[in-house]
Amino acid sequence: EKAQSQQYLTPWEEEGLVKFLLQMSDLGHPLRVKFIPSLAYRLTIHRPQSERPPKPPHPNWSRSFRKRHPVIQSRMVKALDWNRHEKNIYAKVIH
Repeated sequence: EKAQSQQYLTPWEEEGLVKFLLQMSDLGHPLRVKFIPSLAYRLTIHRPQSERPPKPPHPNWSRSFRKRHPVIQSRMVKALDWNRHEKNIYAKVIH
């Protein structure tokens, strides 16, 4: 609470970003860590011009963001087995 005024996003903006990241992960489209700062910058567009930050957060900002929200985890995405992939979309591609 003490450092809340120094944070890049407001608490409800951070909550929205966390929900979006978890939803994308649940849908099978997890986002890369390097894109989180640009998403945070896009969230600030709704603010009045005088309260908007002039530039995106520092690349290390995402590290502290993940520390504040432990529900978000970085994971390695495993590739889909080619045989399984081929069986699922081969007919669709041919069609």
